[in-house]
Amino acid sequence: MNLKRRDSASAPEEKDAPKQSGGRKPVIVYIFVLFAVAFLLMIWSLFTHQRSNTEALGELQTSVSAMQEVQGLQEQVIRLQQELAEAQSSLDQAQEAAETAAAAQEESAAANDKLAALTNLYLLEHAYQSEDYDSCRQIIDHMEREGQPALLTIDDSLEGVVFPSFYNAPRIVYDNVKEALEAGTP
Repeated sequence: MNLKRRDSASAPEEKDAPKQSGGRKPVIVYIFVLFAVAFLLMIWSLFTHQRSNTEALGELQTSVSAMQEVQGLQEQVIRLQQELAEAQSSLDQAQEAAETAAAAQEESAAANDKLAALTNLYLLEHAYQSEDYDSCRQIIDHMEREGQPALLTIDDSLEGVVFPSFYNAPRIVYDNVKEALEAGTP
């Protein structure tokens, strides 16, 4: 009987033991679950933060690319402005050269016209002295059509100067020959 008692006395103790350890088991599970949830929240926070950083870096890279593009465009604008200034300078020089050439050409044309008028005056004078009055009339008509008598004027710098008797100004010679032909010289 003693055996039974010992067994029966130890049996209730064993029943009490699992109750005590079983009461601690839910607390450990609860703490483990809390740690697991906290760990999952930390991982989720890390991924969210990483995604946010990645988006911010993407936007920053886009901004940097845009700034580099703007800087490149500004450099291109500066280069084009310099080229425009150089082209404008070249154009101004070319215009000045063209104006100078045009002025020289006008002077040359005027000198050629005056030379032609003086040549025709010489021919007129020679024809008059050789008494070829028909040729004189033809030369005068030609000179009138070309407007050459106006080119036979005395320069403004010589206006009012009394010429010696042996010098006859070109216009005076022309007028004298024309008057003589009109007066009835055969």
